Amino acid sequence: MTDRHDDPELMTGSHALNALTDDERAAVERALSDSPELQRESDSLRETALALAFAVSPVEPSASLKTSLMAKIQTTPQLPALDDAGVTPEPVREARSTSAPLVTPAASVTDPQSAPGRAASTARARWFQRPAAMLSLAAAGAVVLLSVGFGVGGSLLQDDGGAPATTQAASGLDQIYAAPDFQRSTAKVKGGGTATVVWSGQLQRSAVILDGVDAAPKDKTYELWYIGSQESGGTITAAGLMDDVDGGVRSAVLRGTMGTGDTIGITVEPAGGSDQPTSDPVVAVPTSEA
Repeated sequence: MTDRHDDPELMTGSHALNALTDDERAAVERALSDSPELQRESDSLRETALALAFAVSPVEPSASLKTSLMAKIQTTPQLPALDDAGVTPEPVREARSTSAPLVTPAASVTDPQSAPGRAASTARARWFQRPAAMLSLAAAGAVVLLSVGFGVGGSLLQDDGGAPATTQAASGLDQIYAAPDFQRSTAKVKGGGTATVVWSGQLQRSAVILDGVDAAPKDKTYELWYIGSQESGGTITAAGLMDDVDGGVRSAVLRGTMGTGDTIGITVEPAGGSDQPTSDPVVAVPTSEA
């Protein structure tokens, strides 16, 4: 680990919040392609961001929210910009020689047990060893993250062409959430955990976020399905696999087009998936209008 501010290994958190410049993002993605460990860390941070974003049901912000925020902006004093060229250095005065008092070092300074470990130092480095401008961008990204979680709206993650599956899922979720007809529903999964389905009829797209669902049995996988309504003939269409479910938060954008009134189902299938379900759904979430 290096102390350089532009070290891609220190930028995975900002990358998860889309708080990087184009050059920094490109550097991080090159590093991700070369390091499976760094890719896993980045995926974990993105999944955590998704979990926070969808942790609560959207609520309408109070009418006074914007007013109070704008009032804060109007009344909060702003520091003037620093002009290095206009700064006149103070003349250096010769200091008088004085005897310094003897200072006994505190025990905690030299006590190895009180020194922070490497993990703590690394964690601090990831957030504190950033230029001020980039910290501002990261803060803005965090505001967007919270805004999405509480229904204020906005973009959480950016669509990166050729990105890993987790990045693509995050981008798809972002597009669905930003749709004017966005809807969501959460249901319990047989065996434990929950499945949150988000969808947009206008985009004809949907996605699933699993939380606390155990991994599929050996040589099995979770398969996603569009289950058509009775009015549309009840056609069942395979919509992708979720191979990486492991008890944490995992997300996937369903493949194909969502029809009006479709139900989103998940079944346990043989590895590689099936053309049609071979077991009962562990969860089924209708998208019909309430």
